[in-house]
Amino acid sequence: KLRPDFKFSHPGVRKIGILMLPAVFGSAVYQLNIFVGTLLASFLPTGSVSYLYYADRVVQLPLGVFAIAVGTAALPTLSQYAALKDYEELKRTLSFSLRIILFVTIPCMIALFVLRVPIISVLFQHGKFDTFSTARTADALFFYAVGLWAFSGVKVIVSAFYALKDTATPVKIAFCAFIVNVIASLLLMGPLAHGGLALAISIASSVNVVVLCLVLRRKIGSFLDREFTVSIIRCLLASIVMGGLMAGLLFLMGWDVNNPLSARLAMLVATILTGMAAFIFSSLVLGSVEMKVLSDRILKILPKRTR
Repeated sequence: KLRPDFKFSHPGVRKIGILMLPAVFGSAVYQLNIFVGTLLASFLPTGSVSYLYYADRVVQLPLGVFAIAVGTAALPTLSQYAALKDYEELKRTLSFSLRIILFVTIPCMIALFVLRVPIISVLFQHGKFDTFSTARTADALFFYAVGLWAFSGVKVIVSAFYALKDTATPVKIAFCAFIVNVIASLLLMGPLAHGGLALAISIASSVNVVVLCLVLRRKIGSFLDREFTVSIIRCLLASIVMGGLMAGLLFLMGWDVNNPLSARLAMLVATILTGMAAFIFSSLVLGSVEMKVLSDRILKILPKRTR
């Protein structure tokens, strides 16, 4: 019969609790870094806290839509191979998951570099949020975008540790990254103001990912093969083509933050659509496997009558 069972002494419940507690803290480290940045920003000129907050909201979009989704989806498969001690398949799954997530994240990074001012302007520039606020928030967005690959990659790497039932190591490394963030924030907030605080979080997240990869490599062996390297190079080339085309298009259309909102919105949408088309075309020309995988997946999701 289905009825509540509150036997917290069950061995399985205790095991889940032991594994879950470190994982919860590890998941909160990014938010702790954001909190430190916000706290230190309160000592900077008025508006710095808001600049960081709005820029972080924009960065959270690709993280929430892609990074967390891929990390969550990969965990059951990684756990299955870990339970079977099939480390070769585990490494292949991990490498492929990282390739997919970086295939999405890298062009997002380039797009945010190029479109940081138009995006902030269209989303937030009204009322007391003037062109000066747009420029300052765009600065924060630029430095947050520097670490977007690390913010995303850590979701997958940590899932591999969880699959191996090791939730303690990611917490230890995350705590070290937290210390790096505090030190970098104090060093960079002087010369770069609020931008330095955003850059410090990107640096700390990058350190977190690199150390996690090194430790995981010692556990299961090398998992970033030649195919992974080739995939990243192809993605970078396609992203550079996309970024160059978007920058040129903005210049030709005469982008100006003082234009009416409707004009700015039309330019931004046109630039994004053109950039997406350029990235897809470049990826296909370069023979990107990830593009084929994603397109096949999308076709399977779409109803037959829409194809």
